[in-house]
Amino acid sequence: MDYQLFSTAAGRDIRWAQFLASSLGALYQAIPFDQLVATFPRMSGLGRPPHLDVRGGIALQVLKAYLDLSDEKLLDRLNTDWALQYFWGISLRPAEMIRDKDLVSRWRRYLARHIDYEVFQQQLALHWQPVMKNTQVVLMDATCYESHLRHPTDVKLLWECCEWLWAFIDQTCASLRVHKVRRKQDKLYGAYLGYQKRRRKTHRQEHGIRRRLLRFLHKGLKSWDQVVFEYHPLLRQRDFDRLQTIRNVYQQQQQRYDDPQAPIPNRIVSLAKPYIRPIVRGKETKSSEFGAKVHVWQSDGISFVEHLDFNAFNESTRLPETLRKHARLFGSVHQLGADQIYATNANRRLCTFLQIATSFVRKGPKPEQPTPRDQMRSILSKARASVMEGSFGNDKQHYGLNKILARTQATETLWIYFGIWTASAVRVGKRMALEKSTKKAA
Repeated sequence: MDYQLFSTAAGRDIRWAQFLASSLGALYQAIPFDQLVATFPRMSGLGRPPHLDVRGGIALQVLKAYLDLSDEKLLDRLNTDWALQYFWGISLRPAEMIRDKDLVSRWRRYLARHIDYEVFQQQLALHWQPVMKNTQVVLMDATCYESHLRHPTDVKLLWECCEWLWAFIDQTCASLRVHKVRRKQDKLYGAYLGYQKRRRKTHRQEHGIRRRLLRFLHKGLKSWDQVVFEYHPLLRQRDFDRLQTIRNVYQQQQQRYDDPQAPIPNRIVSLAKPYIRPIVRGKETKSSEFGAKVHVWQSDGISFVEHLDFNAFNESTRLPETLRKHARLFGSVHQLGADQIYATNANRRLCTFLQIATSFVRKGPKPEQPTPRDQMRSILSKARASVMEGSFGNDKQHYGLNKILARTQATETLWIYFGIWTASAVRVGKRMALEKSTKKAA
């Protein structure tokens, strides 16, 4: 199927004007596609040319975040909605349909491999700059965008490792035409299932099932090394990585079994997503979250990503870098809103040196009468608590960031970035549309 890309010189019908006047059209005008495409390397001329270019791939990810749809449902909408086709840059002929179900995920993988997030975000900021007024005020905070995975427990993780490893050993033995390794998996599965069905699980029961699972997993790893070691050179990379993850899980869980109080660096909590780490947030409802921790700064209601990491980090150390990035894009900062975790002595001295008014609680005794500086602190603190927390909730509820469904670390990172950028682009698009209507009225 050959999709017809729109050219800038092509004539537009009445539907194009209707599209630009819609909320989707406002989002379209808030995204500088030409500048964003220029940040990617030129696609190779070898092989069959792709149906879409990089512009179409970017549009797909924006639409996915904007509509908060699965890949399959997004393609269904694209087949039937001419407005989405305008946004995407294609023109489907009557009765023509896109049947490539892997199209969205394939472009997500391509963009994740080649994107430079800093340069990409810089182009967005330059395009949005004309409608951003109060750029001297900066708000910053961190949040966790959780990944879609089952609630991790040691017993579940060990059983998943055992199940995958022994199934892989059986598959490999069949390929090599050797006898399968004997084991008593059914009996262990019955014990595991009986443990999982218990409403109340005692420490003694958990200790016992973990011991049995560790022994079974150790036997599987030993059998793999002894029976099918010659199969190693023929392994696919993803299978080799999965086996290495299982070895790391066994070592970590054995260490945790021997010494429950010992800290475990880079603890693995998911076999399918070994890059996920527990992020201790100290919330009342849940003490730990599992996903990416993202440090965001906001200026005039528009959010930008400063730092993303799947390992926990102290967001207070990101304040100097945030100020530098903001200065490169928008100029100096006069007011800063952040919670008390940022109020370290080093950050206080830096803000004093740069003459930045902050929301940090003043050290020493409180004055009898509130000063203008105290009033400024209160305003900045309320703005951060309401605006920043509100934007986090909005992104998670409406832009596909509640539970990230991506399968790899690279695509999950891209998913989060595009969700945040799309939410900001929607706000910018509304402002651009308002400015145009105001100019027409004048």
